[in-house]
Amino acid sequence: MRNKVIWSFLSLVALGTGGLVAGCDSDAKITKSAEGDSCTKTSDCDDGLRCEQNTCFKGTSHIDTSGGAPSGSAGEPGVVVPPPPVLGGPGESCTKRADCGNGLNCLSQRCTAGAEVGAGGDGPGPGPMLGGLGETCVLTTDCATGFVCLPGTIAGEGFTGAGVGVCEPVKNGLTATGNICGAECKTAADCCELPVAVHVPYAAIGTPGASGPYGTGANSCVELAALLDGVDCATTKVAAELVQCFAQTAYCECSKTAWACSDAGRCEYNAACVTTTAGSVPGGCPSYTRTGTALAVTCNKAKKCAPEAFAGCKADKDCDETVAVFDSPTDTCANGKCTCDTKNGQCYRSCTEDLDCPVRFTCDTKTSLCTGGSECDTNSFCVTQHNDVNSKCVAGICQSSCSNDLDCNFGRLTESSSTRVCNAQHVCEDVGCEADDQCPPVGGVRTFCTRAPGLPEIGGVASAVTD
Repeated sequence: MRNKVIWSFLSLVALGTGGLVAGCDSDAKITKSAEGDSCTKTSDCDDGLRCEQNTCFKGTSHIDTSGGAPSGSAGEPGVVVPPPPVLGGPGESCTKRADCGNGLNCLSQRCTAGAEVGAGGDGPGPGPMLGGLGETCVLTTDCATGFVCLPGTIAGEGFTGAGVGVCEPVKNGLTATGNICGAECKTAADCCELPVAVHVPYAAIGTPGASGPYGTGANSCVELAALLDGVDCATTKVAAELVQCFAQTAYCECSKTAWACSDAGRCEYNAACVTTTAGSVPGGCPSYTRTGTALAVTCNKAKKCAPEAFAGCKADKDCDETVAVFDSPTDTCANGKCTCDTKNGQCYRSCTEDLDCPVRFTCDTKTSLCTGGSECDTNSFCVTQHNDVNSKCVAGICQSSCSNDLDCNFGRLTESSSTRVCNAQHVCEDVGCEADDQCPPVGGVRTFCTRAPGLPEIGGVASAVTD
């Protein structure tokens, strides 16, 4: 009896289950992909369709006996596959090499045969044809290895952030020279040249628009000598002739010690002057260097054309009210507000706490001097301080980091005259100059290509901002 009950129960469960299955089948039918719809396998498609290249296609009515033709395997129904893309012929439009037929390059948006430029190819295995040097592109992936797509570099387009570009090398092939333009001298003899600023006539003094406090009326030393022919510079009292005589001595007949060329490539007048003489007359001081840079025209007690030199301090008491604050020359050390930096003999405004000092400086309470540390200690500081996402803290100084030259020139390989390259330390560096003739003129005269100064020195002292 018990076995009969169990069998009856199982029979009911089976019937119930069958009913549920039947009910589901009758209520809904799985929708399959129609011809042209996407699929991942043939079972995803309607009856009579086959899944090829993720698309449902009709199968042919005959049996394929081609022994493995592209449309199917032997003994299987053939499949109508999508037609291959139509590739451009010679002269037809393109945006990348993959748009062109075999053996053609995409240059200036035209499929071109027999071009000497271009170094693209298929790569290791099947894939699109990749563009080489000078070939047009839309994305860097359109270019062969070692090249990048620079948008908007085709003639006539200018630089844009979108559109068709050309394949260019990732690296410029340039190496930073470590030199910069702008020096007005390499040797003291380079400073001996009549400045353009004093070519104006003497009568131009005080005339609106006239340059300089004095003029010679000569455009060269040869012309100046002709103007002074017959003039005795030792006895003349004529103002214009005095100016011309001094210019001839200072700029045209310079002694070996008249000028000095500083380490920064700046001309400094080194000849002795007369303390009672004012202006650019015999015994006085020149107003300009050869490039038109203004010079101090005061003859100090040491008989040099420079402001009165500070003898230097050895103790705080030497920083009296007549001494100028070293890093703020318009301010004086009145009321005992200065302290002496005995290392360099200069007077600075003293501090009592860190808040008195400039940013990145701390107050040394023993010396009352604001002492500087490194410019940075985190990358985030450099990014926000210089508004440059590539700026990083390298050896305590904010520098633009890079992995290639593109990172240094706003996504381009070059940036006009301010091109930078990614050096061996992965830091952006100005490509610099190689010869003097690469340097633009200053004040109308040529300048020199000289060694660039090093990175700013970490440390040093500064005056307190407030106290």
